[in-house]
Order: sequence, then C-alpha cells, then structure tokens
Amino acid sequence: MKKYDNASGKKDRLTISLPLDILTSLDDTIDGKEIRNRSHAIEHFLRQSLKPTITRAVILAGAPTKTTSHPSLTQIDGRTLLDITLEHVAEAGFTEVYILAESANRILEQSLGHHTYNLHIHWISEPRPMGTGGSLKLLEPILHEPFLVLHGDILTSIPLQSFVHFHISENTLVTMAVKPRISEPKYGQVVLQGNRIKTFAEHDKGQGISIINTGAYIMNPAVFSYLPEGKPSKIEIDVFPKLAAANELSAFFFQGMWFDISNHKNMREIIRRYKSERRQ
Repeated sequence: MKKYDNASGKKDRLTISLPLDILTSLDDTIDGKEIRNRSHAIEHFLRQSLKPTITRAVILAGAPTKTTSHPSLTQIDGRTLLDITLEHVAEAGFTEVYILAESANRILEQSLGHHTYNLHIHWISEPRPMGTGGSLKLLEPILHEPFLVLHGDILTSIPLQSFVHFHISENTLVTMAVKPRISEPKYGQVVLQGNRIKTFAEHDKGQGISIINTGAYIMNPAVFSYLPEGKPSKIEIDVFPKLAAANELSAFFFQGMWFDISNHKNMREIIRRYKSERRQ
C-alpha cells in the first residue's frame, strides 16, 4: 500500500472515469466559492465520506434542586423540551443517548412514552448532585470515542452534523458552540483568536455584545482526565479555562434558534420561533 506524507501538503494526480449522472451531480455542487471545480468537488465529498462519525450524545438534564418543575419537561407547542431534543439528535444521525438526571430519571422516562426515535437511551443516575463535570465523569468507563454534550434546558436548531465536522477538522479536545449575544451575566463569555477560545469566563460581565457559551459541546474522551474523581465539579470552572489556556478549546459559531428555557420568561416568543423553525 502506498504511503503519503500528509504534512507536506502535496497532491498526487489521479485519473478516474465516472458515470455521466455522477459528473452532472458533481457539477451542480460547484459554486466557485466553497467548491471551485470538479477536482475540488471530488476531494470535498471524499473527505466528507471518509471522516469518522460521532454517534453518541449526552444530555445533562439535572434540574436545579430548589425548583418543583424540571426544565426538560417544559411544554413547547404541545411537546416537552426533552422530546424535541431527542428528535433533533436522532435526525442528525446519532444512535445512542446518555441522559444524566439525578433522581428525575423516572419522571423524564415516563414523559417520553414510546417517543424514542429509534435511539438507544441510557438513563444514568447520580448518587448525589455532582455538577456538570462530576456527572460527566460517570461516563468515563463507557465513552471511548468523541461524543456530543447538550444541556437539557436549551432549545436549539444547531446543525449537529456541521458541528461534528467542524470539531473533527479543528482537532481540539473540545469544541463549544457559541453565539453573539447582548451580554448577560448568567452566560459564560469567551475571547477568541481565530476559531480557538483563548479565554473562558464562567460569567459574563454584562456589558455590550459578547460571544457566549450555548451549552452544546463535542468532546474527545481525553477530556475526562481534566475532571476530578469522585467529587462534584463543573466543566465551566474545572475544564474550560484549562483547555483554553492549552489551546484545546475551539468555537463553533452557528446561526439559528437558541433559547435557555430555564431563564427565558417569554414562552410566546419561544413557541413562535420554534414553529417558524419547524416550517423551514
């Protein structure tokens, strides 16, 4: 088998014959920008098809201890937020989901009924409140490949497959989905250099427009080494600042719907935007 030195950036000439219908389809993808010509189109789709896929997702669904209602059970146009999230994950090609929800597992499971969207769902109970980092640490013996993490209180239309491809191309331990937003102290703020997050602060100072953490991540399993064993921790405090300092935290910008259900008070606006996104 011929070996290639990818670091050199050199290309080898290849002559191939393709059916006319495939050539026509390739030509239809050429836009002069992202795909410049036939050769670029073939390279683009080969790279896409050869990329490893990510099939496992984690939902951090631990509810605040002082609330009587669980954010993941919030009703949005007749559906629970958890139901909407699982459908979104399944449509993006994920096949397994780990739901971390402390003592609320049974309530959440009952809310789904038979609506599992052909996902293999694992319900993981924390022995005690462990924080976002401590609960993730429970999955260290299970997750040996990159995985998606979503907070259970966000409603979003983030393009998950684009998120996956971006993470793979960045080759960092963690990729965080971010959005520009008028600053609010309750959201983590990031400082960027290119696609890399150079500084991460758990809370924004609440001044002007900033880039915020949306609570959606793709993580490589090496991230578990940043989490302490057997005690509560928070990825926002114990992991992200360290990864930013080590140049191992990337930022994925996305357009589209994003709401923090646990903090947003205008449910009419949420439902209106949700319906609008479903029509597209």
